[in-house]
Amino acid sequence: MEVLGNYLGLDLDFFKAVSRFDRAALSRLSKSNLTVGAKACYLSHYRIFESIVKNGYENALILEDDVDMELNITDIMTEVHHNLPNDWDMLYLGHCNEWDSNYFKTNLTVHVLHTTGHPQCTHAYAVSAKGAKKLIEKLNIDNPKDHIDIALPALIMAKEIISYSIHPYIVVQFKGVNDLSDVSPDGGIGETYPLMNSTLRFLGYDPNKPVL
Repeated sequence: MEVLGNYLGLDLDFFKAVSRFDRAALSRLSKSNLTVGAKACYLSHYRIFESIVKNGYENALILEDDVDMELNITDIMTEVHHNLPNDWDMLYLGHCNEWDSNYFKTNLTVHVLHTTGHPQCTHAYAVSAKGAKKLIEKLNIDNPKDHIDIALPALIMAKEIISYSIHPYIVVQFKGVNDLSDVSPDGGIGETYPLMNSTLRFLGYDPNKPVL
């Protein structure tokens, strides 16, 4: 992540995730039947929403630490920002899969906006200040029933959160054969999706080779 930020000139803040071994933090979700990994992930994202509100940010881009981005992501996001409706709560820059989304007419040239349908994964999405306040209010932090990447789409599908998605995605998970999930019960790595111009591959990184 630091390599990406440095090369692309992105000013990133690193937010320490909740560890699945942090019993004190996870006691907040003691009523939930989720696995400890899923609880830790849920609480990590929820704490970021709280931080957005506490610090008075207008919006924030939330990235998990295993991502890759388009080389020209700054140019893409500048164009997206000029076309993004003012009512947005969330904006998905990446997802593992999405169905039931609908094209939203804009003046974008290469990438397009959709009204978000049912996205999977939480590795790259933006939240507005208004959206963060809604998420804090609507998410069940005391007793979550579903993983965070299921709870968020549920709010979107219920039209309680206004969300848009960029297609094709401009941020993906950069996963190799040894990158097993500690959130999913089966520990699987899922699929890796291609970018038009991968920054990490441009810099010579290969997810299936160890970093020396």
